[in-house]
Amino acid sequence: MISSGLGDHWSVYLDSIREHSHQLLAWAYSDIRSRLDVDTQEPAITGLLCEAMKRRINAPDTPDIYAHYAIGDQEPVSPAGELGNDRLRLDVHVLRTGIRPHLGYVFEAKRLRTGGYPISKYAGVGGMGDFLCCRYAQGCPEAAMIGFFQDKDIAHWIGELRRMFTNDASDSLPRLAVRSGLSRRVVINAMQRSYRSEHGRDDGTTIALFHVFLEAN
Repeated sequence: MISSGLGDHWSVYLDSIREHSHQLLAWAYSDIRSRLDVDTQEPAITGLLCEAMKRRINAPDTPDIYAHYAIGDQEPVSPAGELGNDRLRLDVHVLRTGIRPHLGYVFEAKRLRTGGYPISKYAGVGGMGDFLCCRYAQGCPEAAMIGFFQDKDIAHWIGELRRMFTNDASDSLPRLAVRSGLSRRVVINAMQRSYRSEHGRDDGTTIALFHVFLEAN
């Protein structure tokens, strides 16, 4: 369970951290969009995103509130005491500084493309699955997935994710523990293709996951 102190901090800061994290994502995506195509690999995409977020934080015309944020690019974490190269890596970690404890909003990015990058990879180990088993964002009430679709359109991939949720719910051993299904939830106007779901975690808590679909072809 989340400690009372950490839970209190999340109750105060979550709304603003969510909005600011998604705004940084929107700005960064706008800055790198022209550099993405169907062959851009996931590490390259997340690296470009993180660098663009850092530049936006440091830009003189960025609102002062963003001076309270820092960006983790492939930041190492050790949920089970992993050491050295065995540590896990968060794709994008938006850290709220200036408070104790620091709170971090985690984005996990996955490519979506037929013939190699299906929705099962997005929802499985290395994607949503790492949030649900508390490998990522342990103790956090919320995180986000980014689906960079490189073919088809957003309707196709939303349909695939809904299908994944439906099939999992009817499975004898459901892995996604869907508590609330996929519903549209726009955080900022610049990103209209944003959705939300809720899932049970292995530690008995619930996590809300945002799903942001961005074109990358």
